Amino acid sequence: MKPRERQKEEKWFPRMRLYSIRYLIGTGAAAVVVAFCVGWLVYDGVAPVDAAVDNDILTVGQCIDANATIDPLEETLIEEGIIEENLLQTKVTNGMCKDMLEQITDGTPVRRLVAAQNYMQEIKLIEQAMREAAGEAATRGTDWHPSSDEFLILFRTIAQTSEQVPALAQYDGTGGDGTGGDGTGGVKPSTRQAAAAANAGEDGDASIPERLRQKEDALNKAGASVPEAKAGARCSLEENLLGDIFSEELSRRKLAQVRPDPAPKEMRYEGTVTVELLVSGSVREVYEKLERLYEKVAQVSEAKDCLDLTKIMKAKLTGSPGSHVEISTHEDSPFKQRITHNTTWRWDVTANTAGDYHLFLFLGQDVDKFSGARTYSTWVDPAPLRYDEVITVIKARPLQQVLDSAGRNWWWLLPLGIALLTVVAALLVRVLMKDEQRRPGGPRDEPGRD
Repeated sequence: MKPRERQKEEKWFPRMRLYSIRYLIGTGAAAVVVAFCVGWLVYDGVAPVDAAVDNDILTVGQCIDANATIDPLEETLIEEGIIEENLLQTKVTNGMCKDMLEQITDGTPVRRLVAAQNYMQEIKLIEQAMREAAGEAATRGTDWHPSSDEFLILFRTIAQTSEQVPALAQYDGTGGDGTGGDGTGGVKPSTRQAAAAANAGEDGDASIPERLRQKEDALNKAGASVPEAKAGARCSLEENLLGDIFSEELSRRKLAQVRPDPAPKEMRYEGTVTVELLVSGSVREVYEKLERLYEKVAQVSEAKDCLDLTKIMKAKLTGSPGSHVEISTHEDSPFKQRITHNTTWRWDVTANTAGDYHLFLFLGQDVDKFSGARTYSTWVDPAPLRYDEVITVIKARPLQQVLDSAGRNWWWLLPLGIALLTVVAALLVRVLMKDEQRRPGGPRDEPGRD
């Protein structure tokens, strides 16, 4: 190769290498930018879709897959005061439905209904706390006291009042515009906000300040005002602690026991079994633990107290629909009892028809709002405390029925038995006297009788 050509080559290769590096770097950078833009567009398109899915409206009945087979059970639980009358017709978002289903411990219809009742009760408690906080903030905002800064105070009053008007309007069912709900199917903004709080800060291992912060953040993102977020977060956390601690302690320490255990697999027709529920007096320690946790919540929250632990528990025993069992409560077992010592509920269960059925035993507690507006009821999970085996009622044979009936009604036969024994005794005495007279040397053969 000629010297001149070699010099050209030596100059050309470095330039090509430089151009190649610049080209590759530029192309790579462009690819990264394009990929980022495309990814952002895709995310921006998917996120609204996910949000739209979570905001779809359905009823509680649709959420828990209630069908015709659940209708008789629903009527029974409404009559017994376990669930509210319009529970299945209540509208929820798809996101709320997902949260509700996570609380169901198994797929039985009765537990689906009770889990739905507990969830909607929690939402109502949070929503009421937010409503009260919004009302108090609006009242403070309209309090105007003349001073040297009259114009400044007047301006602040108008600003605060205008901010609270939409917050209060969302609780009247009109969404602030009188249209009912928020225009997306009837679920009010305040209900959505309460659901956001219920779904946040659920990690029991996290600290109380952290759980409270997560709930406040969720409420703020959902559009709640600062007073509403603080009140809703505290109420939601107190509700979570009540449900989690109570269920965990009752299960771990076996503080509630049902007898007979295991349940009888068979009962005789018109036979009676006594069912007992014993709640240990150690439940007081669970309430004391909750009170200590509530004190920690009060130390880090600026909102008012939400729940008042009444320490009153209640128990209800009912049969599955169509079982035609007669359940009578013992006089010493009132529906509600304050737990100060070992407490027992007793019921007599009489089977009036042959067939298969279940018994459902519910254990709950009364919870007061500190505002005193209302006493709420919550049911301890798992609810109900259900007998696992199917109880089969066997119809006895005719003779057995007579014997069983006589055994159950012996006190009615007592006078008849006494009369019968008296007649038998009289006949026996008469027979003995005649027999005595017929013997040789008896009264008729004695000397001197001729």
